[in-house]
Amino acid sequence: MIRTGEQYRSSIRDGREVWINGERVQDVTRHPMFKPLIDIRARIYDMQHEAATQAVMTYEENGQRHAIGSQLPFTSAHWEAKRKAVDTVMFDIGGVVTRVGDETVGEMWSLWDGKDILNEIDPRFAANIETHIKKVIADDPFHVSANTDPKGDRSKRPQDQDPDMLVHVVKETDQGIIIRGAKYETAAAYSNQAFLKPTIANWGDSKLSDYALGCIVKMNAPGVKHICRTGFAGR
Repeated sequence: MIRTGEQYRSSIRDGREVWINGERVQDVTRHPMFKPLIDIRARIYDMQHEAATQAVMTYEENGQRHAIGSQLPFTSAHWEAKRKAVDTVMFDIGGVVTRVGDETVGEMWSLWDGKDILNEIDPRFAANIETHIKKVIADDPFHVSANTDPKGDRSKRPQDQDPDMLVHVVKETDQGIIIRGAKYETAAAYSNQAFLKPTIANWGDSKLSDYALGCIVKMNAPGVKHICRTGFAGR
């Protein structure tokens, strides 16, 4: 499936909790500090449908069209096709924009390549990453990557300072895990989902195991709060 720009905008008008400059944002698609980038992301979605750019922006598989940026790359031609799509977008918008979703899906491809290693740890992990990749291809979400942790005091363990500074598991239920903590992530406030992962070392320490987690987080999930820095636009 390939989405339209309006379908993307509608998907982020979902009551998510977004704050900027101390104020709650009621509609990120209309807020002057978010709207310019949202409009560009919406434009990319629309280019997937337009006759002049569809062949560059999408590929066909099993009778369905999908975003070229989400295609699993197996050959140099696949990478060249992605580069051509990026160039097409840059020429269309007449500028440079980053973090529009296509580049962050690639982090899951490395886990796809490492499925044998994941299976050695837990067979569910390889199956999960395959499920996530296929869902991105099928649903065409705006997918980002939640990497950067608040730094705090690097000489101390997370538990020896504010335990909620870094993302960690606080409870496990039959439906999954409940997590708490903070991440820095560009574009999270107007994306659909984020691939969350830890970025500090020494996960072999059992005392840190609750902090060693990777998962897909829906950006409108209950309890997710976006606290945004001031934007360059709309000042």
